[in-house]
Amino acid sequence: MASFHILTNYHLPIIWALVLQGSFVHKLKLALIAGVSFIILIGGISQRHIIGCQLITPSGYLEIEPNIFFSPSANSIQSDELLSIINLAKSRINNTFGNMTSSPKVIITATENEAVSFGSNPYGVIHLSALGQCIVLGPEGQNIDVIAHEYTHAEVHHRVGWLNYLINVPTWFNEGVATLVDFRKPYLLENIDLTQNEINSVKNQTFNHTEIKHYQAVRVLASGINKSRLYENLEKLKQGQNISSVFAM
Repeated sequence: MASFHILTNYHLPIIWALVLQGSFVHKLKLALIAGVSFIILIGGISQRHIIGCQLITPSGYLEIEPNIFFSPSANSIQSDELLSIINLAKSRINNTFGNMTSSPKVIITATENEAVSFGSNPYGVIHLSALGQCIVLGPEGQNIDVIAHEYTHAEVHHRVGWLNYLINVPTWFNEGVATLVDFRKPYLLENIDLTQNEINSVKNQTFNHTEIKHYQAVRVLASGINKSRLYENLEKLKQGQNISSVFAM
C-alpha cells in the first residue's frame, strides 16, 4: 500500500497536468471548429450570389448556348439579338487583345429585380471566385460595351488565376483594362478632363463603382497598356511577378 501511495502522489501532478492539457486541447479544437464554421457561414452568406451564380442553374432560365442562360420573361427574338450582341462584344475583345480563352457563365435577366436577385445592379456585374467567373447582365447592360467590359474582367481573372488575382491585381487595374473595350462616351479619352493628381489618386483609394471619375481615371492610366501583349503580361502575373514591374502604370 505504501508504494501505491508513493506512486500516486508522485504522478498526480503529472496526471492532472495531462488532464488539463487534454481539456485545453479539446477546447482549442472546439474553438477552432467553431471559428472556421463561423467564417464559412459568414463567407457563405456574403458570397451567396457567387455560389448561387456558379453552382445553381437558374430556375426556369433557358440555356440558349452553353453556359449562357436567358430569363424566362424574355422571348426568343430577344435571346437571338442578345446572342448576336454577345458575339460582337467577344469579337471586340479578340480584336483588341487576342482570342479569349475564358468561358464564363452568363445569366441574362429581364428586370431590375431579377438582376438584384443575382447580386447585380441594373447594368451588370461579374462574380469572380475560385469556382470561376459568372456574369450577370441587367436590363440596362445588354449592349456591346457593358458585355465586353464584363467579359474582359472574366478573361483577366481566368488568365491570372484566382489566387494571383486576389493578391496581385488591384481593382483600379482590372477596371482600367476593361475600359479599353468599353466605348461608352464618359470613358472616351476625349471626354475626360481630370488633373494628374485625380488620375493617380485612384490607385491609393477604394475604387468606387458608382463614381464616373474613378472609371475615367483608370481609363487614362490604362492608355499606356500594350494591348497586343496584355495576355503575355498577365501570364507574368500568374507566375508571381509584381504588377508594378510588369505594367508601367
